[in-house]
Amino acid sequence: MKIENDKKTLLLDNLLKTGQTKHQKDSAVEKKGSEGSVDTVELSSSMQEIEKLKERVKATPTVNQEKVNAVKDEIKNETYNIRGELVARSIIKSNLLDEIL
Repeated sequence: MKIENDKKTLLLDNLLKTGQTKHQKDSAVEKKGSEGSVDTVELSSSMQEIEKLKERVKATPTVNQEKVNAVKDEIKNETYNIRGELVARSIIKSNLLDEIL
């Protein structure tokens, strides 16, 4: 059984896409009218923060080995109990988050 938690990267990718769209609208661009015109772009602090968060997420492992080992032990000992209500709630929650973002 493989348990993965790749929702973090999906959420950050969605945030990054929204941030890039917003960044294109909000970035300060100056253009001088003379021959030697110079364009400057200033990145927003939120965009820089999103980049830092994205790097942190990439650095964290996608598999929580401690949790995997605990579930494996419970399955071996036949003490693993799946509550259908919690599973259904989790599925609905993740689908709603995907639709919202």
